[in-house]
Amino acid sequence: MTEIKIEQKKPVWPWILLVLGLLFAVWFFFFRNDKAEPGYVETVDKTALIDVHENNNIVVTYVKFINADTNTMGLDHAYTSEALTRLIDAVDAMASEVGYDVKSDIAKAKQLSDEIKKDPMVTNHADKIRSAADVLSTSLQNMQQAKYPDLSAEAADVKSAASAIKPETLTLDQRDAVKSFFRKASDLLTKMN
Repeated sequence: MTEIKIEQKKPVWPWILLVLGLLFAVWFFFFRNDKAEPGYVETVDKTALIDVHENNNIVVTYVKFINADTNTMGLDHAYTSEALTRLIDAVDAMASEVGYDVKSDIAKAKQLSDEIKKDPMVTNHADKIRSAADVLSTSLQNMQQAKYPDLSAEAADVKSAASAIKPETLTLDQRDAVKSFFRKASDLLTKMN
């Protein structure tokens, strides 16, 4: 009798595994999502965070007060006085945060702000507001030059807005100029913050 030789078929499963592996490799390199997976913890070089700071709450409070702008300027100068007091606090807080000394300027501005509150019927409030605006805009400009060189245009806008307040004109006759100064200072402080 003759022997019938039966050849065994080579297994197919290694080929199936190879094809699946290649498909997975193609998917992994071309179609995977590059987003970090949950539970993935990225290590951060802490020295890179030296200049990163949280927003200063006092500055944020001043900016919100100016942006709300619901108070009208009246004979009692309550809005102007409060805006000036908040601005003084914001400039002081920002200077402290960046390590810039403005203590003498802050003291002078506080004195001028207090004089506005003493007698609301005095007609030289614009002079006091202008003087305080000059002191604060100079402080902001000096701080900008020392710590924020890219904000020179904004600091110049604050200085210009302070100069637009006319000491000889009644404050209520130049509401827009006074509010413009507060808004420009708010814009600069927002960018510094």
